[in-house]
Amino acid sequence: MDTLKRIIAVSIISMLPLGISHADAQSDNTLAVAKSFLEAAGSGNGAKLTELMSDDFVWHNEGDKQIPWIGPWKGQEDVMGKFMPAFGKGLTVTSWSTDYSFANADQAVFMGSMSAVLNNTGVDTGKFTWAVRVHVEDDKVKSWNWMEDSYAVSKAYNDNTQANKATVETFYTLLSNPGSEEAVKAFSANTADNWVSVGNYSGKNKSKGAFLGQMGYFAKLIPDLNWNIEEMTHADDRVIVRGRATGTPTGPLFGVDGAGKSFDIMTIDVHTIENGKISKSHHVEDWAGALKQLKGK
Repeated sequence: MDTLKRIIAVSIISMLPLGISHADAQSDNTLAVAKSFLEAAGSGNGAKLTELMSDDFVWHNEGDKQIPWIGPWKGQEDVMGKFMPAFGKGLTVTSWSTDYSFANADQAVFMGSMSAVLNNTGVDTGKFTWAVRVHVEDDKVKSWNWMEDSYAVSKAYNDNTQANKATVETFYTLLSNPGSEEAVKAFSANTADNWVSVGNYSGKNKSKGAFLGQMGYFAKLIPDLNWNIEEMTHADDRVIVRGRATGTPTGPLFGVDGAGKSFDIMTIDVHTIENGKISKSHHVEDWAGALKQLKGK
């Protein structure tokens, strides 16, 4: 029995961790090196980042491969020459906090929250949590595993809502200023070469050239034409606009002479966006209502 107790005692002693003070010192050093790296990244101190990277350093950054700064990035040259410029150009951090940090031997972990604006779309990601695991060897950072809400970042990066709306606005600027050469140029630049105006199911659609010709006619017939955007909705590659067209024809409109009367009508348009340009515009205008108003009915 005494022999058994001695065997158990020796076994327990052999299982106790050795070199506790060394392990704690290593953890503290790991955390200090990792913290210096984090601070250098946050302040944009490239020289310090390069100093702290090991020769075989890897920056892991998972997510949507369409985003230019998604990795992994291997080696100082790729990280500093490709990743950092792409990240700095593509995203502006608007809030940041580091809430937790801890280390064990050669591994350190930081966790916090942040928000950012994607520079290509101007869309805010909203606040999300992040975490990073850092591997430190010989006072150098060997790997940096960055984890964030990649869905929030990808959604903001790929959100073309504002860009598409701005593209469509050039259409209404032209409608309100049909005689403006600048408005014509902006419309032409933001519509595809094969753009068509679809106003019914007859199949007789207007080409870009025919539409611009009609605008030139409207510029003379309705010099005070105004086509206001009352409501704009974006859905995938479609922009839907509820508009309000007003004007006072100086001559007959569709055969009706209003003798100085004005019209005020609702319009509905559905614009299809492809490759950043309007490729097709389906539209409905209450021209029947306009003619009634011009007739004084």
